Amino acid sequence: METVNVVWFRNGLRFHDNGSLLNATKDTEASLLLLFIWDGETPVTKKCMYNKAQFLLECLEDLEDQLRNVGSRLHFISGNPVDVFRKLSKQVNIQKLCFDQDCEPIWLKRDNDVKEFCISQQIEVCENVGATLWNPLDVIEANGVTPPLTYTMFTYVTQGLGDPDRPVPDINLAELNYCQLSEHILGDMGVHLKIPTPEDLGFVHNGEKKVYQGGERKALKHFNRRVEIEKEAFLDGSFLPNRRDPDILCPPKSLSPDLKFGCLSVKTFYWAIYDAFHQINEGSPPASYNIVSQLIWREFFYMMSTNNPFYAEMKRNLICINIPWSENQEHLALFNDGRTGYPFIDAGIRQLKKEGWIHHVVRNALSMFLTRGDLWLSWEHGLDLFLNYLIDADWSVCAGNWMWVSSSAFEKALNCSFSVDPRVYGKRIDPDGDYVKKYIPELAEMPTEYVYAPWTAPLEVQEEANCVIGKDYPQPMVDHDTASAYNRKMMLELQKSLLLKFKEPPKHIKPSNEEEIRNFFRIGIPPSIVDSQ
Repeated sequence: METVNVVWFRNGLRFHDNGSLLNATKDTEASLLLLFIWDGETPVTKKCMYNKAQFLLECLEDLEDQLRNVGSRLHFISGNPVDVFRKLSKQVNIQKLCFDQDCEPIWLKRDNDVKEFCISQQIEVCENVGATLWNPLDVIEANGVTPPLTYTMFTYVTQGLGDPDRPVPDINLAELNYCQLSEHILGDMGVHLKIPTPEDLGFVHNGEKKVYQGGERKALKHFNRRVEIEKEAFLDGSFLPNRRDPDILCPPKSLSPDLKFGCLSVKTFYWAIYDAFHQINEGSPPASYNIVSQLIWREFFYMMSTNNPFYAEMKRNLICINIPWSENQEHLALFNDGRTGYPFIDAGIRQLKKEGWIHHVVRNALSMFLTRGDLWLSWEHGLDLFLNYLIDADWSVCAGNWMWVSSSAFEKALNCSFSVDPRVYGKRIDPDGDYVKKYIPELAEMPTEYVYAPWTAPLEVQEEANCVIGKDYPQPMVDHDTASAYNRKMMLELQKSLLLKFKEPPKHIKPSNEEEIRNFFRIGIPPSIVDSQ
């Protein structure tokens, strides 16, 4: 029976900076078997629509193509991971199983089941930290076995841990010894003859448009161009936050989908930016440098979700405030369908569903509108929408951002000082309304001065533009001024009611005065604490 080392791809769909591949090739006597297991969840969870599935499969096609160039293949297998490895162990002698860590707790049972099987079969397990800069478990351990609850605390702890590891050396795929399974074994294992299409896996195409293409080689090509752009910016002494106004109509340039699926290594990204800066300047990039801080926020959210299986919900989530959100299902349906009557919001929803991507300023507008800005609906609904449609949405970061925007957790919780006016927010970014007119063709002929609030146009203007409000495009579902004022009042009342509960503060918080209690809102009051008073 042939002895093999297995590389199990989940996230981390790349060959550069691949610690799992490096671990699997340390033993030169064993041949190499590379596989991906489709269990209906990995690595996108069950919340996945067509665009996200297509991107994943394109990433796998790229790996397959690179392997075929060296006479091997990526084995795409449908089934439960433990069942797959049990069947495989009857065909080959599995010496070592190597995979990248999935620190999100939704994957814990899957990975523990596989590890228990490996122990029973005396198979060595090598788990590599490849999706994050630091091991989240190390951060928690360094903070005294509890997670640092704010971004500032997180950066302090990680500074103590030291710089992230550098990327591991690339491996020449042509020099590896690959396992060649027979056709009989492949058939018995249920290995697909080629990487399937989304339709093969049961996804239905509903007119979605592809704006991103997955795959390591495309990601690296795009990334290398990005590094050159950053170098030019460093030479000019400019940095992303102040460099340019957001262009919500530009072709997508974000590398977030590549980072989410791991076809671009986060360590490669991190160190390339730092090294580029050092080539031109002395010292480190400023703390406000946007790319670096976004990567650290990503790390923070991954760490906060580790060991918290209820992180993506409100009631059982110990870091999230239990806000009494509305349960208006009619409002939720209008929002999800892009029929709110606010063009900037509806354009964002329509782009999201069609393309699987929206600019971060549009994401902020949608998040604020759904939650504390206008509709007072739970952030959990928005998370569900984003996880299904956004190509780059992962469980930890997406849930973390929704909690933050809805003021349910992190930094300044129960914040009532900021709101997004959907009538003016988009206009400031895109004064001509081109974004709205692209995704809401009903408003394509509406004069620019009315495009963000078309119900204010005189009837004759609406008729001239072939868009009568209430007939061709809906009236606003809520009055923003009234709704936002009411929601601010709700936030203030909730804040006051929670403060009153601290007659005898819990011993593990120990605030000595009201100001300290107020500061505690910056990290969020766990529901268990609030409900116990």
